[in-house]
Amino acid sequence: MKNVRDILTKYWGYTSFKPMQEEIIASVLNGKDTVALLPTGGGKSLCFQAPALAMEGICIVISPLVALMGDQINTLKERGIKALKLTGGISFDELNTLLDNALYGNYKFLYLSPERLQQEIVQNYIKQMNVNLIAVDEAHCISQWGNDFRPAYKNITILREIHPLVHIIALTATATTEVLEDTISELKMELPAVFKNSFVRENLSYQVFKQDDKLYKTEQLLKNNQGSAIVYVRSRKNSVEISDQLNSLGISATFYHGGISAKEKAQKLQNWRSGGISTMVATNAFGMGIDHPNVRFVIHLQIPESLESYFQEAGRAGRDGDYAVAVLLYNEYDKINVKNQFVESLPTTPDLKKIYRTLNNYFQIPYGEGEFTKYNFSFSEFCKTYNLNTLLAYNALNSLDRLGIIQLSQEFGRKSIVQFLISSEKVLNYFEKDATTSIIGKTVLRIYGGIFEIPTSINLDLIATKTGQSIEAIVSILKKMERDHVVELVLQITDATLTFLVPREDEKTINVVSREVEALNRKKTAQVNSVLHYIENTKTCRSVQLVSYFGETTASKCGICSVCRTQSSNLTNKEIKILSSQILALLEERNLNSREISEKLTFAETDTLKVIRLLMDAEKIKINPRNQYYLN
Repeated sequence: MKNVRDILTKYWGYTSFKPMQEEIIASVLNGKDTVALLPTGGGKSLCFQAPALAMEGICIVISPLVALMGDQINTLKERGIKALKLTGGISFDELNTLLDNALYGNYKFLYLSPERLQQEIVQNYIKQMNVNLIAVDEAHCISQWGNDFRPAYKNITILREIHPLVHIIALTATATTEVLEDTISELKMELPAVFKNSFVRENLSYQVFKQDDKLYKTEQLLKNNQGSAIVYVRSRKNSVEISDQLNSLGISATFYHGGISAKEKAQKLQNWRSGGISTMVATNAFGMGIDHPNVRFVIHLQIPESLESYFQEAGRAGRDGDYAVAVLLYNEYDKINVKNQFVESLPTTPDLKKIYRTLNNYFQIPYGEGEFTKYNFSFSEFCKTYNLNTLLAYNALNSLDRLGIIQLSQEFGRKSIVQFLISSEKVLNYFEKDATTSIIGKTVLRIYGGIFEIPTSINLDLIATKTGQSIEAIVSILKKMERDHVVELVLQITDATLTFLVPREDEKTINVVSREVEALNRKKTAQVNSVLHYIENTKTCRSVQLVSYFGETTASKCGICSVCRTQSSNLTNKEIKILSSQILALLEERNLNSREISEKLTFAETDTLKVIRLLMDAEKIKINPRNQYYLN
């Protein structure tokens, strides 16, 4: 371990490890399969990076997101550590070159997605490598009971076949007991050492408010925020609208969702991290790998679908250890909506049989055939052809994907995004130059209101129907408009590519997995019910509720959540210290009366008044004739 401590100092500049890191690293160096279950901000990446640097050879890292890989690769390179990644969109020649570098270039880390691992060329190169460790990041993705299940993660075990003597470290920040057991089983880990740190975040105040005017409450929380903030919403449209509304209220904000380009995502993320933009309004596309220490607020404007996703997203606040707040705002309609979206629309076994049979008919797959055949797939056209309920069909296809019957590309559910960049008058003048452009362009304007103001999802099939033009012609015109800087375009010609993984056997195919279908539906229903119970339980500490869900039963009341504050007639010393520092910081800027101070803070007004009196008694603040407080 002396060698590892030297590595820690040399590359990271630290002289000591965070809690449990040293024990996890020792387990890896002792040649044991290891599971590291650490909360967000617990330093998971160091648990495989440090021991990999201490051993001869290269570490293979399986990671679910390109952004997550990119961040870790850049951080390693900044420290002078050789690392590379295999992402999508690279040519065969470039892939060959990167793999040659990994094999012969003295690299220490090779990052790749589980999908990339399925390529034969990648497997053949890895066979020749001196692999010292296999690290599976966000390992809960391998469990079908996990919130971020990725079917491709099940193929990770190919590494065990290629290098049977190399040990695995599985890392995650979000796993129930059930998911943890399933993860160990799926990765075929042999008597692993399991390290589970407490999920309690002592600096994070979990707050839940029933609120009809959510924008007003959000404004009150953020208008004096000195750090960064994340506001989570359900839809892309909401992310744009809330971002615009916050900007109009003087809160610098931008939006982030799955429909914007990779370049735009990177730019927005950089602006937010650098402090140029204080608030990121985002869908859950703003997810794993978002590492920014100075997040003071994470606000959810809709009820999340599970406590797993909520805990992970809320945990992005206060990663620097300073006081931070995770707020969930809801109303009665939200409770109905989350049930309708995630419970009432769950596909039953008969629903899956119908969708699966219809899907095979749609692609004209003969009985007993179709295994590993791949097709471009338009979800909207599929639903339209058979008059299907879109939400039920969408959930059914995701279930078939989850059960390993089909495989949907990661683009499933995305649509083309268009926004006009010039005025309506200039657009109409532009249309006059070409009749086909005019027909298509004016149809887009008639169908989609607000397309000048915000990036808007468009349905290419609908435009084709309305104009009588082919999809190819519409795409050609949109690309020309993009080249002429008339529109900004994110083009998704089909919703997805779809691969059939098993031969067509209709009912028999689904009967084999019927028990799993029922189990998945029970699991999803239980997840939604757990979120609703969390919201409605105003008697148990919010922090205790959350960590208990993940199997931690010995946690004490946090003293700073919305439940603890309501129950406590007396402020704790911890609360007094936090609240005092916040009041003094506000008064450093200007004199304020008690109501102004209370509005700028997340504590109850009665608690704020108590601490103001304590600060007066301690002669740290005084009051002027206008009833404004100022620093003494």
